Amino acid sequence: GMGGQHDYFGLWLDGDFGQGHSRARPKCTTYGSPQLSADEDFTLDSVEVWAVGKPPQPAEVLGEEEESKKSILNVDPEVQALMELTGKTLHSEGFSELEEDFD
Repeated sequence: GMGGQHDYFGLWLDGDFGQGHSRARPKCTTYGSPQLSADEDFTLDSVEVWAVGKPPQPAEVLGEEEESKKSILNVDPEVQALMELTGKTLHSEGFSELEEDFD
């Protein structure tokens, strides 16, 4: 979600990128922009994603091959906290311990 506030975003895309909403009537409280879709709630046909910045270096070049095998949930605990706050199920929780047992 961007702009506005929880469950009242200027632009929101659901976790599966299939649904979204723009609840910015009369204007987004953060950006002052109008509603970004014809209908408040909408279904997405396609999504185009852009990245800005330098491309990441391969793990072998950085010497972090083992680090690259870690889950982002273990590397960045803030990501895990955000997932829990938004009610997302952590399907990979405990999976890394199973992988270590098999090694």
